[in-house]
Amino acid sequence: MKTLIFEGNILKIGLVQIFSKISKKAYHAKFSPIKYLKVKDDKLPNENYVKVKNILSGICGSDMTFYTCKQGPCTAFLPMPCSDITYLGHETVGEIVEVGKNVKKFKIGDRVTMNKYMACCDLKGIKPCQMCKKGNYADCENYGQESQIKQIVGAGFGDYYYAPESQLLKIPSKISNEQAVLIEPFAVSLHSVLKCVPKNRNKVLVVGAGMIGLGIIQFIKLLNPNCKVFVLEKNKAKHKFAKKLGADEFLEGDNYKAVAKATNAKLYQKGKNTMIMGGFDVIFDTVGKGTLFNDTLRWLKAQGTLVKVGYQMTKTKFDETPIWWQGLHIIGVDSHGAEIFDGKKINTFELVIKFMKENKLITDGFITNKFKLNDYKKAFKLLIENPKDTIKVVLDCQ
Repeated sequence: MKTLIFEGNILKIGLVQIFSKISKKAYHAKFSPIKYLKVKDDKLPNENYVKVKNILSGICGSDMTFYTCKQGPCTAFLPMPCSDITYLGHETVGEIVEVGKNVKKFKIGDRVTMNKYMACCDLKGIKPCQMCKKGNYADCENYGQESQIKQIVGAGFGDYYYAPESQLLKIPSKISNEQAVLIEPFAVSLHSVLKCVPKNRNKVLVVGAGMIGLGIIQFIKLLNPNCKVFVLEKNKAKHKFAKKLGADEFLEGDNYKAVAKATNAKLYQKGKNTMIMGGFDVIFDTVGKGTLFNDTLRWLKAQGTLVKVGYQMTKTKFDETPIWWQGLHIIGVDSHGAEIFDGKKINTFELVIKFMKENKLITDGFITNKFKLNDYKKAFKLLIENPKDTIKVVLDCQ
């Protein structure tokens, strides 16, 4: 069995971080902690497990963080215990080829997608915390606890992987493989919107028109078409697709002037320090890098809401003044989990699948590039050097 892994080797991570400043070739070098190797194709860890043959697997921003070694030394993750090996790939569609005796939900031949990927209680075989009990596995309070399941092998970037049946969801026959590989990133977008569904006549800004940003535009308009969606995306080639998904207008030119114009807000400036009074009701930031955290706080109206979806894995500095001065709300988003929709509790994946089955989602156009698994370096090279030319890059694992 071959699979792509990330080694938690500080020396190798450090070498990539140092030499990548000189050349991007360092990301693909032999000293990289990313390895594509053979692992022991063992038996099922227990009778609640299945073996899955991968079909397609999408490359996520978190996979890019591992591949480019962007983890900073001062983040909240640092004190947490980490695995020597991390199996990469969680935007998956695969076929079950073996089932344990206690498995009830699946049979051989079923197509499945990986619902949970984070190190939650269920995947560790330990007593569930309060968050996991509620279905919010991404917010697990036992992230640092030791797993009771010692043999967990593989993930999406490989030919096979093993998983407990509770980690997977069945893909209906009506949904194609190309649609199914979009379920996980769509779930991130939907989870983000459900954190703060815009109200009628709200002015909303979506920062970034990548995979997650485009999904957010689509879900905003699906859940409330009576709001106005503005998009900040410098790559004009993506504007047409964003418009198709529901975007109303695009910010052009100087960001602060464009925000003030779009929202009829007042703009004040002293030197390079700029502030806006007024602004957007809700901002979804899917980029989360550079000065954006600073800027988006200043682009909100009083008591507005920033939904922070994009992130950087390094410590950052920002001006907190707008938060308390303007009474702002900040909502952090990590993947997906339990939702309340139409008064009922439902997992984000299940809701995405429901919308897909009902033909309520545009799925064509999101997959822009496809590579064979053996050519994973070409896929990552494209994402590193020309990310603006892509939306979703997928690995063909067959």
